[in-house]
Amino acid sequence: MLHLLKKVMGKGEISLPQQVIEIPPIAKSLPDDEIPRYPPFVKGLPASHPDRLIETQQELIGQIRESGLASKDVYEEFYLGPLRRFASYAHLLPASETHHHRGAGGLFRHAIEVALWSLQSGDRVLLPGDQTPRRRRELEPRWHSAVFLAALCHDLGKPITDLMVTNQDGGKVWDPFCEDLYAWAVRNQVDRYFLRWRKNRGTSHTSVSLLLVERIVGRTGLGWISQGDPNLVTWMMEAISGHPSQENMIHNLIVRSDQVSVTRDIESMGANFAGYEIGIPVERILLDIMRRLVRDGVWIVNEPGSRLWHMDGHLYLVWPAGGEEIAAIINQEKMPGLPRTPNSILDMLVERKLAEFKVGQPDGNRYWLIAPAILAEKIPNIQLKAIRLNNPGALLDSLPASVAGRLVGNDDPPTKSLSNASVVAPTKPTVPTVEVVPTAIVTSATPAAPTADQPPDQLDGPVGEALKALVEDIEHGRRDGSKLTHVDSEGILCLKWPDAFKGYGLENKTILDELGRRNWLVVDPMAPFRKVAELQVGIGAPWKILRLQPVVAAMMDINRAKSTSKKASKPVPKSESKPVAKVETAEKEAIEPLLSVTPPVLPLVSSKEEGAVEKMVARQRALLEDVVGVLRQAVNDRTLAADHENGYLLINVRDAEAVLKAGIKASRSQIFGLKGIDPDRFTTEDRKPKVYFRIRE
Repeated sequence: MLHLLKKVMGKGEISLPQQVIEIPPIAKSLPDDEIPRYPPFVKGLPASHPDRLIETQQELIGQIRESGLASKDVYEEFYLGPLRRFASYAHLLPASETHHHRGAGGLFRHAIEVALWSLQSGDRVLLPGDQTPRRRRELEPRWHSAVFLAALCHDLGKPITDLMVTNQDGGKVWDPFCEDLYAWAVRNQVDRYFLRWRKNRGTSHTSVSLLLVERIVGRTGLGWISQGDPNLVTWMMEAISGHPSQENMIHNLIVRSDQVSVTRDIESMGANFAGYEIGIPVERILLDIMRRLVRDGVWIVNEPGSRLWHMDGHLYLVWPAGGEEIAAIINQEKMPGLPRTPNSILDMLVERKLAEFKVGQPDGNRYWLIAPAILAEKIPNIQLKAIRLNNPGALLDSLPASVAGRLVGNDDPPTKSLSNASVVAPTKPTVPTVEVVPTAIVTSATPAAPTADQPPDQLDGPVGEALKALVEDIEHGRRDGSKLTHVDSEGILCLKWPDAFKGYGLENKTILDELGRRNWLVVDPMAPFRKVAELQVGIGAPWKILRLQPVVAAMMDINRAKSTSKKASKPVPKSESKPVAKVETAEKEAIEPLLSVTPPVLPLVSSKEEGAVEKMVARQRALLEDVVGVLRQAVNDRTLAADHENGYLLINVRDAEAVLKAGIKASRSQIFGLKGIDPDRFTTEDRKPKVYFRIRE
């Protein structure tokens, strides 16, 4: 072709037009490291001076200074000083690997956000008690500083538990306990440092954060705050460690601000920070949430109360309980573009091939019904709704061995390690189960539980079954009642906490919530939310205890169980001992003894004992009438002040205590325990910061 063109046009060279592409001047000035590359390379984080980090956050720090909540001297020493020390300590570390604030400097930014918003919220909190103007002037700046510093330090342990910092060749490793990150970099002449994330992190950082508080806050700061009120320092430490007392006014401020900070980051930068994603990577985010639930210990495998069951080579997830926990994280963190209900989450998991339904069922039921052997031994007709996960290795770093179990249904044989005979329908129970039916259990109709307003007349529900199992274990010598139980002079049963409930498949929070809901607990009226108390029993360290109402103690009859255990000639052989019923409790939990048919259980209360219970209830009702009469008379005599509200009298508990002590021969706990007998006539109401008795006018 070229030869032909030359022949036609002559022997001259062919001149082809050239297109000149002009490069914009700004593009010529861009440094190479601002151009994204694929695959991305890791070049470490620069060991910049902490003052430069402070400069990058001047917008937020300026809001702290301009809030007007601290004088210039207080701001310089107790606000800006800790911020500088935090910048030197955490430097440019991210707050998380794949979640919120995961970019360089994310931990510092997150800490400032939570500190600022907690400070702003704390300014709207009314300090307890009647303070003189002088006292308030002394207390308020210390209160503000305590809130700010506790919030600043709430994630202080993450550099210790979540990651490892090294130089480029890994030969030098930063020890957060010994020095700040910046000081380490300067001492070792490290101009860039590199991160390695640790596995199984969860929330373990909260347990070590307290060890570094003094480094950030300083001894002078702690001393200055303590001069206002030592409780402020106590509340700071409780909030940072994540174990607040009921009186703590700082913890909730930090929790709410932390949630806002996380949500805003995910909505703004977090969802797009990976850099190379187009759209929302639904599979990765859902899988990341599920892995977090496993890593944080919310989802466990092959144990009573587990969400995950590995049976016959397949991994099952109890549903919809598992879906509700996924949805809770999505809704709490307001993740955009993701399904927000268990059903829509399940549809998405199936669509993205992460899970599968059970198809071809004539009744349209798309769930597997599983009966793990470890549960079927205790609850023979147990049936857990579950979905099947397609790639267990993507969720679990190491897959545990399969456990024996059975798939319930006409077309599904039992797994190899569990025969059909292992799960049979038991005879009609002597003690019916009563509780609300959760969505995770397939059961027949069950009778409704008695309301919390009624005095207990039987040990029912999940916690009641656990208490009966405890009595049975003590009677048969499987557990030592003297090391777990104590009945005081008022007939109140003190159970060692949480030891007495170990082995029964109940979560601690569920036990406390259920006991409180049913008014089985005896609590201090001056601290009605403090359910766990301390008691010195014999020698040694004090017990942490739950105090149960005398009526509950009488139904359990622990003293008889102890004496029966002592009279036993020999302990029950291990081979003959029956396993204790292990049941799960919360409405959203995967396992509850809420089946229409349960194994036979011997009644714990004889007719003679029932008579004793009735007498005790009658005595409580008589005491209630006496208490109401004394309170009403004191109000009429104007000995006590009362607020009138919708036909009720509200009387401050602290004011009423002296009147009741003089007019009633009963202890404080006995009086406070009456609130569940007849709540329409007598109960208590917590209206922070005060607690009131409420009686009919």
